[in-house]
Amino acid sequence: MKKKQPVPPPALDGTTPLANGNALLPYLVYPSPVKTITVTPDKDYNGAHHYLMANSKGFKNGEVEYTQNMTEIQFVKKNEDGTMVEGIQDEQLVYILLDRTRKLNARFPSEHNEQKIHGLEMFLGACKARIMDRMNRGVMGEHQK
Repeated sequence: MKKKQPVPPPALDGTTPLANGNALLPYLVYPSPVKTITVTPDKDYNGAHHYLMANSKGFKNGEVEYTQNMTEIQFVKKNEDGTMVEGIQDEQLVYILLDRTRKLNARFPSEHNEQKIHGLEMFLGACKARIMDRMNRGVMGEHQK
């Protein structure tokens, strides 16, 4: 009989450390009870730049079905020494979500989709305001508040 590996306790931020060095995030995609998103922790941010998500096969037989295949997202990161790790920006990901939601809403109009669109537009407005503020203060692209 195989001996079960002990499961590490959850971290203070709600993540669960995994054997491969990643951390399982506590978020659930409704209505699934399965945690499907991991982040790669790092010393500077505890993980805010590299994510893996289990691919979904959609809603089937009353539940969301996930596969073993993963989709990777790498966000752009400026290291403390000034070197860059290339990746996507937050806004690019949100524009994809906005485009997708608008197109789905055109085919299947819904008040809920309108709320999602409004929320994504709010996010983009906050991003622009933050960038404008950082540019005006001369700290855009720097590790400064």
